[in-house]
Amino acid sequence: MGKYRVQVKIELIECSGDAKEHGPIREKNGGFTMTISEQDAISIDKSEKAVLMAAHPAIRDAISKHLSDISKKKPLKKPGQKK
Repeated sequence: MGKYRVQVKIELIECSGDAKEHGPIREKNGGFTMTISEQDAISIDKSEKAVLMAAHPAIRDAISKHLSDISKKKPLKKPGQKK
């Protein structure tokens, strides 16, 4: 049985403009972004909450894709079936 590496990259990047706060939005590259206010960005609790909110759909997508790929790779075992 193979091993799997889990890779995560989180970036908090200062941006300009009048972007309003919003929930996670899917990007073209498959990742998710979320814009927060400067006031929220200087709060560890609010920054952490924003990172978790943006990460959640990315985590769900990655796990869904992973499990779909595995199911295509090998058939599921039926209950009571020997190895």
